Amino acid sequence: MKQSSFRIALASAVFAAMPAITFAQGAGDARQTDLRAQRRAEAVEAARHPQPGEGNPIPEAGPKASRADRAKARQARRPAAVEAARSFMPGEGDPRPAAGPRIPRAERRAERAVRRAEIKALNKSGRLPVYGESYGTAPTP
Repeated sequence: MKQSSFRIALASAVFAAMPAITFAQGAGDARQTDLRAQRRAEAVEAARHPQPGEGNPIPEAGPKASRADRAKARQARRPAAVEAARSFMPGEGDPRPAAGPRIPRAERRAERAVRRAEIKALNKSGRLPVYGESYGTAPTP
């Protein structure tokens, strides 16, 4: 009985302290909120008065294009887009890289086994660098 009443008293004390904790944390946020509001006001003011070389941050509204105009523009761009998709420019990268020669699985396994054996031998002889606290003190191959 004593344990349950103690737990109830502890829980009620925690719930009673919650609003105080919440308000205390909210008071520290007031400075951040003021800074955010100040930055937002500065940004709005900067957008109203652009500096030379910045460009116009608020472009003038133009007339909306109709569906028919957009469709005509798409049709006019389509041949160039189709040709661009078929051939690529150097520097773009090949969209379909050339396939390399097929190497049998047994041959790949044998090469891996040889490579691992070499690394194991270097490791046992102490010629591999140690990347830890003693980095730079171990001999390099």
